[in-house]
Amino acid sequence: MPRNEDHVRTRRRVLRSGTTVEDVDAFAQDREWPMADVIERDRAAGTDGRVTWRAGDGVALVYVEDALFGIGCYTFDGDPGELAALADKALEPWSVEELCAQLDEAPDAKARGQRVLRLGLAAPVRHDAEVFARIAATLNDTDPRVRYAALYAASFTGYGEFAPLVRRMAQNDPEQFIRDRAARR
Repeated sequence: MPRNEDHVRTRRRVLRSGTTVEDVDAFAQDREWPMADVIERDRAAGTDGRVTWRAGDGVALVYVEDALFGIGCYTFDGDPGELAALADKALEPWSVEELCAQLDEAPDAKARGQRVLRLGLAAPVRHDAEVFARIAATLNDTDPRVRYAALYAASFTGYGEFAPLVRRMAQNDPEQFIRDRAARR
């Protein structure tokens, strides 16, 4: 029986606008992978949408659509070997480098909010200083909507280094709704 530490989940790959679950399904169907599970996205209930295809040998392709923001991404459960590279070539997700550059070049608050969310979702499993620095900067953005999005982005990463920043927001942010959200993180 496999141990927990033997389980592999690849980092999330964030899909570009215009690439949908149907594209991920076409990739899976081209390989004759059966669909194993579907959970409908329910924003009101906070339920992420999720579709899982069995790729064989204990590997699954998992598409997730974030409950609140509707951002689509995919990951593999199990060791995908070359399958991850094939999916990346076919689906062309954002790279972390592209997402960092896009956040740096965001023309307005709406773009900063959307781009920090994508970056948080795409963050490497291990701490990445570039990702951390950009998300940390948006936690201090002048626009409260961007700070709110940055709280989610920080939580998507799983980086413990965000904990003191989020605690500080829970105590000191000028907006009550942000203090409340930070306190729940």
